[in-house]
Amino acid sequence: MKTAALLLLMAFPCLAQQDESVIRFSNGDRLTGDLLGLNGETLSWKSQLLKEPADFDLKYVLDLELPVGAPPSDQSVATHEAIVAMTNGDTIRGQLAGITDTEIRLATSYAEELILKRGNVKSAKISSIADIYYRGPNSIEEWPQRDGGDSWIFRGGVLHSESPGGIAREINFPDECVISFEASWRGAFRPKIVFFSKDITSPSKPDSGYEMVFQGNSVHVKKAGTNNWLGHSTNAGMLRENEKARIEIKVSLKTGKMALFVDDQIIDTWQDDAVDRDTLGKGFHFVSQDSSPLRISNIEVSGWDGYLENAPNRAGQFQGGFGGGLEFGGGLEAKKPVEEVIPEGRMLLRNGDTIEGEVMGIEGEEITLKTSFAEVKFPVARLKNLALSNESMEEAKLENGDIRATLADGSRLVFRLDGVEENSIIGFSQNFGTARFRKDAFKRIEFNLYPKNGEAIRPSEDW
Repeated sequence: MKTAALLLLMAFPCLAQQDESVIRFSNGDRLTGDLLGLNGETLSWKSQLLKEPADFDLKYVLDLELPVGAPPSDQSVATHEAIVAMTNGDTIRGQLAGITDTEIRLATSYAEELILKRGNVKSAKISSIADIYYRGPNSIEEWPQRDGGDSWIFRGGVLHSESPGGIAREINFPDECVISFEASWRGAFRPKIVFFSKDITSPSKPDSGYEMVFQGNSVHVKKAGTNNWLGHSTNAGMLRENEKARIEIKVSLKTGKMALFVDDQIIDTWQDDAVDRDTLGKGFHFVSQDSSPLRISNIEVSGWDGYLENAPNRAGQFQGGFGGGLEFGGGLEAKKPVEEVIPEGRMLLRNGDTIEGEVMGIEGEEITLKTSFAEVKFPVARLKNLALSNESMEEAKLENGDIRATLADGSRLVFRLDGVEENSIIGFSQNFGTARFRKDAFKRIEFNLYPKNGEAIRPSEDW
């Protein structure tokens, strides 16, 4: 495939007014400022630390961190969000707008409608977004350190901590919700996550709500400000074996049920049989318990229907818990969760039912399925996944000029940079062809993904 010759030296209006962008170099240097221009070989940069704008050779640039603009005000209100995983590792978020044997059309807030090559799609998960209550982080101002500490900073869409301390904000939690975020760390994973607290003025030591406490691979839950532990501790071995994870906490004040998922695998459940709503509030806290480096990103709080898929089948209960996590005899040992397997060709519904059928079409927020008994229509938001065949899968080829982009909604895409205009970035991928993206939807752009001669200029993590 022909690689475009990039001579894109174009005028870039300043991407930030109050917030500054950050450029990071392969030798570890970083420089705040504003992006002025970009082409296939150089990046033009303005900074208060420089007497005049400078052009930097892209072969020494690792990445850019950019301030994110507000979503378009004319976006139509959608009831679902599809998270499409591509065979090359890309994750693309949007609303399903159509599907055929060869393509999946995805409406997005950051680009024209993307037409995804179906053979390059690995999976598609669907969630309801009518009740998304928070998505971020977007700034450190959103997460005040009210107890006088300065242990947390915000950079490149990520909250960083390297010393003990807490941050907190208020969120209008629904009675049933999903709290999710991505974490990466060095050493042991030891944060404390607090939700439904009534006071955020002491982020590190809330006296109400629930605390989920991580101690390496051990996890336990208690009522904040008390010694009232909810039943049992549990073991999450992957938190000891890895240094990054996607954490998901599902909470229902209606039933007192709580569940922890790590990388989409259920770890355990807890039960509070005495939910006291008078002691609960809107506080949401992240607390670093030591000086180990910790990063928190892609935080989302959304509504939940209360249905708990993949629930472990416990042999007994412990201290009134919901399926206690301990076996008796021979010591205390966490039982391995039972992973749910969806039969090939079937789709999971929000109420736990499954349905088998051929997707005939998607129009608006409604999907049409041809089943063995009838042709049925229902809202896309009732589905939790699309049934996709694993046959004839392909993976996008690596291209000279590829960049890796992280967008404000959590999408991560690799594509060849083909052009930059006043408000747009243009790129090409075998996943979706040529696309035009909103420039202010980008949080981070990474360069030099495939250094010549295998020369590693990119550290695995920048701590």
